[in-house]
Amino acid sequence: MALFGVDESLPTNPDLLRHMLWSRSGKVPAATAGDLRVATFSAGLTRSAPGLLADELSAPGSVQARRVAETVQRAAPDVVLLTDFDVDSGEAAARSFRTNYLAVGTGGQEGIDYPYVYTAEVNNGVDTGADLDNDGVIGGPGDSFGPGEFAGQHGMVLFSRHPLEEDGIRTFRDLRWDTVPGNAIPEGRYTELERSVLRLSSTAHWDIPVRVGDRTVHVLAAQSEDPGSGTAPVERHHDEMRFWADYIAGDAGYLEDDEGRAGGLPAGSDFVLVGDFGPRAERALDGDHPAAIASLLESEVIQDPAPRSAGALAADPDAATATRAARNGDGVELLRSDYVLPSATLEATAAGVFWPANGQLGSHLTRITDSAGDGEDHRVTERRLVWTDLGMD
Repeated sequence: MALFGVDESLPTNPDLLRHMLWSRSGKVPAATAGDLRVATFSAGLTRSAPGLLADELSAPGSVQARRVAETVQRAAPDVVLLTDFDVDSGEAAARSFRTNYLAVGTGGQEGIDYPYVYTAEVNNGVDTGADLDNDGVIGGPGDSFGPGEFAGQHGMVLFSRHPLEEDGIRTFRDLRWDTVPGNAIPEGRYTELERSVLRLSSTAHWDIPVRVGDRTVHVLAAQSEDPGSGTAPVERHHDEMRFWADYIAGDAGYLEDDEGRAGGLPAGSDFVLVGDFGPRAERALDGDHPAAIASLLESEVIQDPAPRSAGALAADPDAATATRAARNGDGVELLRSDYVLPSATLEATAAGVFWPANGQLGSHLTRITDSAGDGEDHRVTERRLVWTDLGMD
């Protein structure tokens, strides 16, 4: 008790106690036995050319990869989606990261064995064959389906301790944007030919069923286009989020996955919506296009555990749920961009953002500025890992 600076007035509820000690020390509490911990983290494991990340991760030694691994190990999720992770080499980089980094203890943490890995092709850096940016040249990042200098840059990968129901995995990478009824494609922005090739997903939309005991939890994963750049970014970002509202409702006729299977999520399914949804996820586009995530959160099918962190609370008491410390001129803007949102069919028993306050355990991984005095930027990324525990009993 003296270590944490508390008196004898400790809560008797063990869950309250462990969370109080977490807030004092910065250490993420272990999940309760039987719970499923799901997390997402925008890892920033992306490089400037194809093959570079796979080569770097093929052996131990990457300082950034070790810090990303330590961040994951400190939260110890059972299922974690890493966004902003190059997948140009298929599963090579993901499998090397699992073997050489996640499974190897770092910073005093225990390594984690993730037997199951999933990744797939994404739209980032894939050429559309059209001059979307109107620069007179076909080809290049401005003419890609999603932001990226090469195909597979800024992709996603899922690691799991529990088996994946591979036959049930659905991807929606090829879904055309103009098939979305009432879409927000700006009038006059594209030619008829361009509209006919544009895809909805800037990265991908995945439904990955994970088998946990005798239950199946659908991990609904995505990484939306940054609304600050890209192809009609604000409008596209809105419709990428609107997709999930339609998919969860299950009754939108335009829903057809990359294998030609139609329909959305079966009614009553357990699911958790995870990924980098950007800072506009809860904002309306205009009067005709309300915020899709906000609409979901106001419904009875999904819940928001509103995870908090000591680091965000210390930086700005009004932004305790922030997951991103974005540099803004000489200052830092705190934003909520990364989400773990379980269905109402699941019990969210705990949630948090891995962002210790300065001086707490693990704070060397989340410094907003370099304060170590050695001239090295000690941040893993400006993003923070978000986790939620789900009761599976």
